[in-house]
Amino acid sequence: MSNKISVIFISFLIFWLVFAPKSAIMPDSGWISNSISLFLLWYVRHDLKHMFTGRNKTFNLLLLTYFTISVYSVYYNADTINKFDSTYLSIDEDLPQQLTGVTSIKYLLFYSIGFFASSLYIQRISNTKHIRTLLKTLFFLFLIVLIYTYIEMIITPPEKHSTIIYSVGNKFSIGYNHLYLCTLYYLIHPFLNRKKQKLCLLLFISLMLITSITTWCSTMTLATIILMFLSLITSDKVRNYLASANVVIISLLVFNIGFFLLASWLVEYDFIQYVITELLNENITLTGRLQIYLDIQKAFTESPWIGLGYGNSMVVSYFFTGAFDAQNGLVELFIQTGVIGVATFLFLVYTASKTIEKNDIPKYPLVVFIYTIIIISTVEIPFKPTFIFFLSFCFIQGKGYQKSIK
Repeated sequence: MSNKISVIFISFLIFWLVFAPKSAIMPDSGWISNSISLFLLWYVRHDLKHMFTGRNKTFNLLLLTYFTISVYSVYYNADTINKFDSTYLSIDEDLPQQLTGVTSIKYLLFYSIGFFASSLYIQRISNTKHIRTLLKTLFFLFLIVLIYTYIEMIITPPEKHSTIIYSVGNKFSIGYNHLYLCTLYYLIHPFLNRKKQKLCLLLFISLMLITSITTWCSTMTLATIILMFLSLITSDKVRNYLASANVVIISLLVFNIGFFLLASWLVEYDFIQYVITELLNENITLTGRLQIYLDIQKAFTESPWIGLGYGNSMVVSYFFTGAFDAQNGLVELFIQTGVIGVATFLFLVYTASKTIEKNDIPKYPLVVFIYTIIIISTVEIPFKPTFIFFLSFCFIQGKGYQKSIK
């Protein structure tokens, strides 16, 4: 098949593996995703021997290390994770339910293989016009999923404090899919040199805002505001400052660790209270997050070096806090992968940010995405594999791609 058709086909497989909601509209008992992972590994087999050479070697080494730690942590804690008795009442049935480790070693191993292969494929085509084909394919797939979600929301309107789960997932999943859609469109049209392109990006951001407000999701409402604000910045000086790898890492640490440690003190200020209660329509405890931040610290000594396992953090968080996660990006990552995993993640983000040069307009949409994720990570857990997937776009370059977007 032609190069363009093959790129579209691989893009669909990557979307299914990394992003697609596994539900009635896209059922997957596991064998489909596992088969896709193996196929993608076979497809990039010639890239494997070069993955630790050239400009991408550090990124690939860190990515492989991160997934290795994640898999090993799940394996290491497989027999002990259930010591955390996490019994809760089912909202629908009002019956006791038992949380168990939600991630199997087999699942995570296959997922890691497919994810790593997907990154290698992006790197392979990143300096050609085919990368734009991949971006456009992913964009249209997200658009289809969101249109389907809009129809579901019309049929079953969301309600405040509702537990409605749509095919795409809960209110956070809807918000993230909008964020991915906006980022992909911005990467396709980074220069925004046509009025139509600017209006389309504004439309997609507006849809994200409307759905965030409609679903009463203050976190994604904040994400929309940040996305809009950063997208409007045109100063090369400000853009270059934000793109600095040092600034990215410092911001990540300040927003996560700083807010985690100082949240109780910060909410005492009138301005912060106004933002939380009036603008974001949250209560002053940040929906119980302040207490969660205190209680989750009891879990820090359980497995500080390699964590308690990807997915297993749900059990641990509920055991210590009564919440299903730590409500903080870096803290959640620490519970999952420990000090080694967090350090690897930080170096991975730093390495990706280092590829963004001064006045690198085609990559500025990626900068916007990174900072949006960083800021909402103060009260949410967005440092998921999907975030790392977008970091792979940091290798976009080359005359073929530059020519295709102008």
